[in-house]
Order: sequence, then structure tokens, then C-alpha cells
Amino acid sequence: MQIHDLAKEYTTKTDEELLRLAMDSEHLTPEAHAALTGELAKRRIDFRTHLNARDESDRGRMEQLGTRGMVSRANFHAVGEFIAYVFRVYHGHFWLFIKLIIPAVLLGYIAVMMGRNEVREIVQHLPRGAGLSGHPGEMLEIWFASGAGYLVSWMAFCFSFGAICSAVHQIAAGIVPSVPNSFAVVRERMGSFLRLSLLLLFLFLVAIAAASLLWVTILWVLNLRRFHLSGFAMQVLPFGFGALLLLSRFGLAMPAVILDNCRVGQAMFRSDALTEGKWLTLVALLAKSVIGGYVAGMCPFWLARWIPLSAPLPSWFPWVLTVASIAAVTVVEPTMFIGFALLYSGTSSLSSTSSEALARQLA
Repeated sequence: MQIHDLAKEYTTKTDEELLRLAMDSEHLTPEAHAALTGELAKRRIDFRTHLNARDESDRGRMEQLGTRGMVSRANFHAVGEFIAYVFRVYHGHFWLFIKLIIPAVLLGYIAVMMGRNEVREIVQHLPRGAGLSGHPGEMLEIWFASGAGYLVSWMAFCFSFGAICSAVHQIAAGIVPSVPNSFAVVRERMGSFLRLSLLLLFLFLVAIAAASLLWVTILWVLNLRRFHLSGFAMQVLPFGFGALLLLSRFGLAMPAVILDNCRVGQAMFRSDALTEGKWLTLVALLAKSVIGGYVAGMCPFWLARWIPLSAPLPSWFPWVLTVASIAAVTVVEPTMFIGFALLYSGTSSLSSTSSEALARQLA
């Protein structure tokens, strides 16, 4: 790894972040250590004097952070501060995270659209009404085509999630992150990664089914009281409830598998323990992804409604809206994944052996 690349990376960090890296300098590569020393000297920061000036409680808190402790534990109680830190990390490595998420967005969009097109082709040849009961084979094909598209999309986003976890770890360890290295770590954990991704999908579907059943009951009660909700609320609330129910407690299982090579069951229990009492932080991360992603994806089409119907539009205009929608979703989605990775890094007690091994592997 080139020293000038590391030096450029350290110029973007705050004094506090540099001091945290210096606390565990033995985990850094020689190049990273030299670049860190140079940046501290450039800012006239005497690490030893600074360390001696701190009282015992401050030193103990910094030692708890370790190589990957990028966020103070106290900040987890201040949701706004944590979310702001997530955005700073995202902004500091914007194009890296875009490169890590764009394959999932594109592959997911293509898979879902192919599934929908296949469903439309099948439906065109089916009779309406009660005649559908005589075509069980076609109904099974519809279910398979639709489900396959969403399965591919889910797995693609999980793969990018794992790569983002690896990238966040590289950033915390003082290593210049790269896209190939980030995806390579996920491939090394492929067995556990696949089992975890499928388990999360199963739990997600169960949560959605339970949330939908609950929501139907609520709608029935509201209907008896002659209270009606908008179509948007009826579509979004069950999905949002199910996503929050599942992902808010098991969102840290992926970094546990990718970064610490945990078994799937161990990762699930660890995620459940680490997310205890952090509901507001998790809800904020999920809201920015689920709601923000929906709004970002639909915004180009909502804006297009303001165009008069009489206005002449080129034949390729729908493609412009599609590209704009994909680009907007790509920009919004990494926030949640970065947040989960940072939350895991700041709350889990990790062995220095695993961190040092990964640093040597990626150096």
C-alpha cells in the first residue's frame, strides 16, 4: 500500500480519530504507521503528552474503542450524533460506497423487472374470474417468477451489505479501502453468508406476513368505525412494520459473520444482544433506507406528473426516468448498511487477533 495514499486518507480524519488509531498503532501496517506519524507531526500533536494528560477514565474509554472503535459509546445514546457520523463516513468515501452498492441496485432492478414481465406474459393467457382455479400450473409459474426476482434482489443487496461491512472495517483499521478487497472478504465467508442471507429473508417474510395480518385486523376495526386511510399508508405501513421488526434486531448479524467469522446462530444472538436498547438508532437507519429509498426511487416519476399531457416527449424519456430512479436509490441505500457496520464496530468487543489478521490480509 502506498504511503502517499495513506497520508491522503489521514488528512480527512479528525484529531480525535488519529489519536484513536495511535492507541492501537501496533495493529497498523508499517506504511500506515509511518503515514499516521507524519500526519500527527504535521498537526503538531504529541501523542504521548496527550495520553499522559488524559485522566484514567478517558484513557479507558479510548482503549475500549480499539482499532475499530470509530464511534464513542456515549454517542449511541444521541441518535442525531450517530447518524451525523454515519453521513460523515459516507461522505468521506462516497464513491467507494457507490461502487459497492451499484451492482446490487442494478441486478436487483433487472431481476425484479424480468420477474414482473414474465408474470404479465403469463397473466395475458389466463382467463378472468373463477376460471383461474383451473390453471394451478400457471399460478405456480407466476409465484416462482415473482419470487425469483425478489430473491435475486435480496441476495444482491446482502452481498453489497457484507462488502460495505468489510470496507468500514478497512477504514477503521487505517487501511485504504478498495472494492476488490471488500468483496473478497465476503467470498471467503460465502457459506455462512448464504445461510445467514436466506435465514434473514425467511424471517423477513414471516415478519411481513405477521405485520400484514395485524394490519388487516386494524383496518377491519377502523372500517367498523368508518375511518379510512390513504392508499399509500395501506401499502407502506405493513412493509415498514415488518422491516423494522426483523432488521432492527438482526441487522448486526451480517457484520458479525463477515468481520468476525461468527456462525450464523452466534451472529443472530450477538446482533440481538448488541441492539438491545438502541431502537431509536435502528429505526432512524431503517427509515432512511426504507422510506428514503422509496421516496428517492419514486421522486423522478412524481416530478414527471407535472409535465402537461400535451407536451411532446421523446420515446426515450421513460428510460431517463428509470435511470434517474436507479441513481437516486443508489445514493440513498448505503446509509443503512454503513450505519449497521459502524454500530457493530462500536458495540462489539472484538479480539485484536481477528482485526490484525484482516489488516495483514488486506495490506
